[in-house]
Amino acid sequence: MGQYPDGFRGPLVIHNPEDPFLDDYDADVILTVSDWYHSQAPTLVSQFLQPNNTKFQPPRPNGVLVNEGSDGFIPTEPDKTYRFRVINFSALTAAFVAFNALQMQIIMIDATYVQKTAANQLRVLPAQRYDVLVTVGSSDKQNYPYLVALDTNPDYTALNATPAIAFHTNFTGQLVNDPNGNLNGKSAVEQFYPQDDTLLLPFDNQSAFGPVTKQWILSFDYCNDANGYPRACVNGKTFINQKVPTLYSVLSLGDNNTEVSAYGQVGAFTIGYGEVLEIIINNHDDAIHPFHLHGHQFQIIERPKSNGGNYTRTKVVPDTPIRRDTVAVFSKSYAVLRIQANNPGVFLLHCHIEWHVEMGLTATLIEAPERLVNYTIPQDFIDVCEAQNIATKGNAAGNDLWYDTEGFVTINPTSYIGALYVEPTSTSSSSSSEETALRKKPRLKRRSGNWLE
Repeated sequence: MGQYPDGFRGPLVIHNPEDPFLDDYDADVILTVSDWYHSQAPTLVSQFLQPNNTKFQPPRPNGVLVNEGSDGFIPTEPDKTYRFRVINFSALTAAFVAFNALQMQIIMIDATYVQKTAANQLRVLPAQRYDVLVTVGSSDKQNYPYLVALDTNPDYTALNATPAIAFHTNFTGQLVNDPNGNLNGKSAVEQFYPQDDTLLLPFDNQSAFGPVTKQWILSFDYCNDANGYPRACVNGKTFINQKVPTLYSVLSLGDNNTEVSAYGQVGAFTIGYGEVLEIIINNHDDAIHPFHLHGHQFQIIERPKSNGGNYTRTKVVPDTPIRRDTVAVFSKSYAVLRIQANNPGVFLLHCHIEWHVEMGLTATLIEAPERLVNYTIPQDFIDVCEAQNIATKGNAAGNDLWYDTEGFVTINPTSYIGALYVEPTSTSSSSSSEETALRKKPRLKRRSGNWLE
């Protein structure tokens, strides 16, 4: 975990030959936005996952990147329409995006085509993607500034932090019609009124999934583990990696793979093939959390504003709810999501704030386990596990009997190495100390084609 904030990331675009908007633009432009840290993730995790972090504060970013750089110049031509694929790579922060005088037309969110919708501003949470059309003005002597502003999120302001947290929040880029013209134009927004994504309509007019056959309720808040370390808990339990990867347990437990207690403290929930699952997420925190589900685009049935309280019942079901894979769950409120169980597998549901993943804000959906029993793991996957002494059979502890809990991992680790070769110290925060550590003798060595201790 924690590798993508260090730069192990990149955009992946799959071009659909049947894209309904293919003829509506002249060129594609990728626009990635991200917070950026001067220290590597393993050091940051080791610093904030400490008992003295009593307010559960995450690491604070040092700056903002656009297209992984700092100039933000995008060559354009007059009267051309561009498809901007906006992607938020951030570990912590949402990003507001506005093109000032140029209006956007939203055509896709999280790989779901939507009916074309005008927007002046976007609020893009970590892991979210927006495809928007922007038509540049007709003058070849004018450049157009655009704004990317990191959102501090209510949880990370002076209300809860001492001293107050300040981000380097604003970034102004330029759509460059004239390379010899003014490249220092400013972009300012007096107040943000971002587009409400739940009001968007799917292009295919897919009706609401139903009737609901199962409901999965997840309530989350911050907590402390047995050692006093700050964690995040879902239904009173923090996520802890087990000795056997959950998918491998599902494949080896046979008819008993529907027993959620066999998987240890991973927040497991099972659903059969063809069922309609309604997922309820209750946010007991004061901040907005971007919840992301692997393996599906869920329908957003309901998503009240902040202070909406806990879910009690579904009040209104939209005829054609929007679909996406990452949803903003507002502070002290909830979200109601639905999926059709048509993709057998083991999928994580987690907050996409990277530091909250490290704190355990994760649950596990085991979908159609009855159809997974005949699936075979590729041998190279098994080889990778064996090279790291990771068991690949049995329940969470590698036991043959699904109900044998001896050896389950029930205590969170108190050290974090991540992708570094040597363990960082909890007191060091400079990037130079990390570079020195990386020059030391590697912890792993290569032998006979495998990475071994």
